[in-house]
Amino acid sequence: MERLKQEEIKEIIDELKKSGKYKEYEEMLLDDFEEHHVVYKIEADEIIAIAHKNNTIPFKLIEYYDWQQMNYLIEEEND
Repeated sequence: MERLKQEEIKEIIDELKKSGKYKEYEEMLLDDFEEHHVVYKIEADEIIAIAHKNNTIPFKLIEYYDWQQMNYLIEEEND
C-alpha cells in the first residue's frame, strides 16, 4: 500500500470532514486500539486517508501496525 503525499492527505481529510465521514473513520481508529490493540506508526489522518483512498477500513492496513508494541500491550493486559 502506498504512502500518500501531504497534499493528498489534506485533500482527502477535507473531503471526509465535509461529507461527515471523518468521524466514522476516527471512531474506527479508536476501536482498533480498544478492540484489536493496534498501535499505529503513522498519524491518524494519514491512516484515514489511505484507508479511504484504498476503499478499506483502518484495521486492514496491516503494514502500518507496530506488531511488536501490540504484543506488549496484549501481554500487559493478560498479566
